[in-house]
Amino acid sequence: MKLIIFICCFLFAYPTQAQFWKKLGDKVEKAAERSVERTVEKRTDREVEKSSERVLDSILDAPKKKNNKRKKGEPIIGSANQENSTIVTSSKDFVSGSKVIYSDTFKNDAVGDFPVTWNTNSSGEVITLDNQEERWLQLGLGEFTPDGITQIPDNCTFEFDLTVSNNFDWYSDGIWVNIIAVKNRQKDFTQWSRFGTGTDGVRLRLKPKNFEYTGETEILTYLNRDKIIQNGKNTKQFTLKNKTVHVALWRQKNRLRVYLNEEKAWDIPRAFGPANYNSISFNTAGGEEEHFYISNLRLAIAGEDTRHALLETGKFETNEILFDVNKAIIKPSSFKILDELGQALADNPEVTIKIIGHTDSDGSADANLKLSEKRAAAIKVYLSNHFPITGNRMQVMGKGETEPVASNATPDGKAKNRRVEFVKL
Repeated sequence: MKLIIFICCFLFAYPTQAQFWKKLGDKVEKAAERSVERTVEKRTDREVEKSSERVLDSILDAPKKKNNKRKKGEPIIGSANQENSTIVTSSKDFVSGSKVIYSDTFKNDAVGDFPVTWNTNSSGEVITLDNQEERWLQLGLGEFTPDGITQIPDNCTFEFDLTVSNNFDWYSDGIWVNIIAVKNRQKDFTQWSRFGTGTDGVRLRLKPKNFEYTGETEILTYLNRDKIIQNGKNTKQFTLKNKTVHVALWRQKNRLRVYLNEEKAWDIPRAFGPANYNSISFNTAGGEEEHFYISNLRLAIAGEDTRHALLETGKFETNEILFDVNKAIIKPSSFKILDELGQALADNPEVTIKIIGHTDSDGSADANLKLSEKRAAAIKVYLSNHFPITGNRMQVMGKGETEPVASNATPDGKAKNRRVEFVKL
């Protein structure tokens, strides 16, 4: 403003140059106005920027929302304002085998050594992570197999913990878990490499991608060297953010189910063929400095597939439900299989069944007929007392010794004839 006043005074003092200096004064005044406008704009921009920062800070620093992660078996329900909301119900159905036939925590191996009860065409060593007591087997590049697994029963579960080194990256390959049939245990496991296969086997591949929240899983099956099934998909259970995962494989005769942190990843009804699956191997490939680590291996015989045999085939028969001699008192060893069956019926309220009791030929035919019906009734009472299953969903029948499935001339045959049959109506 002082500059403008000075110019005006100068103009009055020298009228002969008034026109020139007037124009100059106008330009100066406009320049001053533009300077003021730019100053205001900058202040406004700074205020907007600060305001935006405050909004972002309020969002980032706001209290975290309540974790609404759905629990296993809990339905996903659409919001109240959704007209076409969908209710999806999923049941946690993995049941770990109870009769352990192999386990390894590497507690008996010295840190730095390769386990004496394993075989490999590569190298590896027992290590600890983060100074914890738990021991892991660090896998190098190649194939690895535990000597102690010599049979994969028709109904069994195989579980282990898996993690990766911190420098695992995009170019690192995954790990293969192979359930295979081998004839020569010393060398056949090496056929199941990154690019090669043996004759009969089921392969599971796991890899955390170079993304924080995504990993890969793939399934392949081979029969007589022919690739039968191949498919892959992403998973959120094994990632670089969640780099430790509990892996569970559940064989139920021909079916294979795979669970990652108890979430079902695969359910292949015809994964296994007629081969003699008798070994498990691991295969790794990729960078030399990136490692997979495995621990807490456990192979256990599982009970019969009560749930899916009944729900999917409509019939389930077992001689694992035992009673006191000549009585309808259920032995405690039978509770596990009954609980699995009861849970399946509780999860599927539309299903009704008939429970049919059978006996061997010891004693009179009339007494056996009555005993078989009483035993079927005892099962009905157990299920209705322990699960939300109404009595009208279960019918009972006794057939005594009239429908044997084996000869009653031997103890083994009699044991097979003493059975309970469940039929979906």
